[in-house]
Order: sequence, then structure tokens, then C-alpha cells
Amino acid sequence: MFLKYCGFQSEDDVTRAIENDIDAIGFIHYPKSKRHQSIEDIAQLTKLVPEKIHKVVVVVNPTNEIVAKLIEETNIDTIQFHGHEDVALLRWCNSQYPGIQIYKALPASSELVEAIETYRNEVDLFIIDTPSIHYGGTGQSFDWQLLKQLSDVPYLVAGGMDLEKIQQFEQLDIQTTGFDIASGIEVEGRKDSQAMKQISNYIKERDKNDERNNTTHSN
Repeated sequence: MFLKYCGFQSEDDVTRAIENDIDAIGFIHYPKSKRHQSIEDIAQLTKLVPEKIHKVVVVVNPTNEIVAKLIEETNIDTIQFHGHEDVALLRWCNSQYPGIQIYKALPASSELVEAIETYRNEVDLFIIDTPSIHYGGTGQSFDWQLLKQLSDVPYLVAGGMDLEKIQQFEQLDIQTTGFDIASGIEVEGRKDSQAMKQISNYIKERDKNDERNNTTHSN
């Protein structure tokens, strides 16, 4: 199960996060976000992250120039487009920077399948988030039943996810690549070590159980 922690703003929080078995860590470059970080700050923070963890920058309707600066002046290896970007921008990014992964966040709406098809050829991983005029960051969940219409689509579930909601989600017969978590690992605006550890440990234990079950069934 792919686990992404997002919205980091301090070296201490980054250091605590990478002590857990996460797959990706995210930094937000969007001035209207309460978790916004400058390109210079992202450059410093990404230096702390080991190679095995994907370093993601979240952007909203950026210019080509901003995308280029983030890629060339920081240690990120993934761009997460979180706005209403034209597919041409993603295509340009893939062409100019083939080594960079592309994530695309989409609102969980009735147009979800159509939106996925629009971007699919340019995207490595989708983030399905709660609809908002503020492009995410609501801390609220959406109707997960909408995800049942997706098949053969790599995506993370976002939108106020925490340990309790992950456990609730797993009661449903819905396949997902993993989870994207920001507010669910925060207390009073700071990342919470205990919450990060609890979720990471839960996911690791769940994956181990799945492996054991698969081994048993194959024997």
C-alpha cells in the first residue's frame, strides 16, 4: 500500500516523517495554501529526504517557468498538479523532464472518470480528493462509493484521511493504490509524530498480513 504524507513545512517534521516507512513526502508550493513553502525552502527540505522516498511538490495552475524552477532548483522527483491544468502542461513536463513523475489530483465528482481519461496518458498516479474551490486542504472526506467506478487506475485516496478513516475505508470493497494524508497527521498545524507512526505501522502490518494470506492461498 502506497503511503504519502503531505504538507511539510519544517526540518523537524520532515526528519520525523522519514523515520516511518512512507513512500512519498509532499511539499506545497501554492501561496494561497496555509502550508505553502517557497522554492528556496523546498530546496532545503528536500535535501533531508533519502533517495528511496519520492519527493513531491504540489502546485496549482503553475506556469511552465515555475515548474522548471521547482525541478531544476530543488531535489524533487515528482510534480503533483492540483488545479485545472491543461493537459498540454503535463505533456510539456513529460517531454522536458522525462525523469520526473507526474501526479494529478482530481475532485471526486460525477465527472471523475471523464477527467481521468483526459489526463491518463500523461499521469503516473492520480490523487482523488474532496471537491473544493480551494483545491484541496479541506480536511473533509468525500463519498468513497464514487471510487467503485474506477478500474485499472492507479490512485491515492485523499481528503481528511487519518487512521480511523483508513480503517473505515478498508471495510468497503474498493481497491486503491494507497492514501495521501496531510491534516490527518497534524495537531495544531504541526505534524504529529504519534499519528504518523500509528498510520505507518498500521499500513505495514496490513501489508504483511496480505502477503501472508497471498502465500497461503498460492500453496
